[in-house]
Amino acid sequence: MKKFLVFLLKFIINIAIIGGLVFVFREPLWNLWSVVQTQYFPCAQPIAYSLGSFDKKFGLSEKEFLSAIADAEAVWEKPVGKNLFEYKENGKLKVNLIYDIRQEATVKLQKLDIDVRDDQSSYNSVKAKYDSLKAEYIKEKAALAAKVAELEAAKSKYEAEVEYWNSHGGANKETRAQLEKERLALNVMIDQINGMQDRLNAKVENINALVVVLNRLAQTLNITVDKYNQVGDQLSGEFEEGSYQSGPEGQKIDIYQFDNRAKLIRVLAHELGHALGLDHIEEPKAIMYRLNNGINEKLTEGDLSVVKMYCKI
Repeated sequence: MKKFLVFLLKFIINIAIIGGLVFVFREPLWNLWSVVQTQYFPCAQPIAYSLGSFDKKFGLSEKEFLSAIADAEAVWEKPVGKNLFEYKENGKLKVNLIYDIRQEATVKLQKLDIDVRDDQSSYNSVKAKYDSLKAEYIKEKAALAAKVAELEAAKSKYEAEVEYWNSHGGANKETRAQLEKERLALNVMIDQINGMQDRLNAKVENINALVVVLNRLAQTLNITVDKYNQVGDQLSGEFEEGSYQSGPEGQKIDIYQFDNRAKLIRVLAHELGHALGLDHIEEPKAIMYRLNNGINEKLTEGDLSVVKMYCKI
């Protein structure tokens, strides 16, 4: 009887320890189970998603974003006749809308009245604008440097004159008037330099926006050129409009850039395909092609084939 009680006590303690560990690590364990389920039991039940980070600088409401996700769901669900995704407030797949230099570049180009399409003509147009702005930037930067040098020389002259008269008992009325005139002229030059710097900074922002788009177009169109460098900080790595990540820490879709609602739906559909468990396929017009350079919002035969095979439909 005593041995049985000892065994029972050990059993209860072990159960408590296991229960405690499960409670403490419930999120990583659930995330790991989701990964295993997707891999070994694909499409067995809908993938529950929810909104994660949501940046309002895109000019979208949460309702509009969720509507776009629902349309992206339909891209997959209608052709196969199966509910593959569903929105839940606590859904484990987080869909994030992240505003950074990629979308900022898109907005700036729209303000420059540059309509970017994924074709050689757009690339040539953007490159011509880039070359023009870069030439203007080099010219204006040199003019700014010359103006700053002029200011420094005038400032040094003024300060030397002030120091001279201060050390000689002060200037007469006529000299004081001349010094005041020089001081006011220095202030005018400072205002001019500040204006030149502001215009140059605005030009730099437009150039950097063009660089982001040029590098994306070169990648999309498979154009062999050296990577264009930004003036100042650079966006490292390849241009991504969106990405999907999965692991013990959870599952997430990050959306970084889109030109319009159609492009948003397409990149969402692509990343939802990854969330489903699909890899890229080598069909340029496919939703699951590695680059989002198509204009269709429907599955191609290649897309349909891989999803049916993966889901065993």
